Amino acid sequence: MEIEETKINGVIRYTSKGIKVYRIPAENFPNHFTNVYLIMDREASLVDVGIGREKARTDLERGWEIINREFKESIGLEEVRHIIITHGHIDHFGMLSDQKLKGKRLYIHQLDSQQIKNFPQESSMLMERTGKLVKTAGCSSIDGEKLSFRIQFSIEPADYDLIEVKDEDKIVNGYTVYHTPGHSLGEICLGVGDFLFLGDLILSVTTPHQSPKSEGGAGLEAYLDSLKKVAQLPAELGLPGHEDTVYSVKARVEELEGFHYQRLEELVELCQREKNLAQLTREYYEKHPELMETPYAEALSEEYNRALALDEIKAHVEYLLENNRMVITRIKDGVVSYQSRQ
Repeated sequence: MEIEETKINGVIRYTSKGIKVYRIPAENFPNHFTNVYLIMDREASLVDVGIGREKARTDLERGWEIINREFKESIGLEEVRHIIITHGHIDHFGMLSDQKLKGKRLYIHQLDSQQIKNFPQESSMLMERTGKLVKTAGCSSIDGEKLSFRIQFSIEPADYDLIEVKDEDKIVNGYTVYHTPGHSLGEICLGVGDFLFLGDLILSVTTPHQSPKSEGGAGLEAYLDSLKKVAQLPAELGLPGHEDTVYSVKARVEELEGFHYQRLEELVELCQREKNLAQLTREYYEKHPELMETPYAEALSEEYNRALALDEIKAHVEYLLENNRMVITRIKDGVVSYQSRQ
């Protein structure tokens, strides 16, 4: 590998074939960071910008100072011409509301662009779908009033030159867009020389969250297909939206595939007798309590974390239904029950 990696005061520089990439961790909420990447090539670009909160803004400003002072660069934020958003989740694009970023060319996949264009309505629709999921799951103990995780975000159409991208598009300096749905409908990876910007498709430690198609997500099958797709790409180094560097994309793909296929088998075993989604989710996480103990779980309400767990397991149940390994046995009072095929 011809990539050099240097870390100073929390900022990492990666260099390869004349391209420099700086990674700045910006804290969204306690113990949860988004990696903001500055690409210094013929034109300067940012990949993701973090959330629109004061701590994240401070982290970005501090990181910029380190790039200029410690790494001896001479670049201002106004010199960045392009911003690429890997997917439409607020912890990756929320900072777009900051006046210092406005006026630049903004790229996002067409399937996620509404998250930026009309965030309040999209957020409201998500809360409605989550409330419906809780009811059909048979999880009466979750208080719907505590599900909301509210963040203010709004930009005007004139704030950015918005470009909706699609698979195989060439943008900026010839960088390649790869549509990799899974964690979101419009998730993209970005190929830049020896680097592959992974967004939340692949993280170094965490298994990215999946949502079922029936709840507005991409579905587990799409995610597994996207993993296969990126495993075949020629990138030397994976740069994820959170956590640490992925030094072998292919090896990490194999780990993630193994995790999901094992989970599918465990759910089939757990559902030998009829269960609703709430029962199945509870029994699965009782076997794997470590999966509920994320470093940032305490920043979210208990109800929100439990709803995320329901959403994750339903994505797998949906996959099993589509592959004839599970069936819907009944629907009573709106609650759906399932059972594995014998």
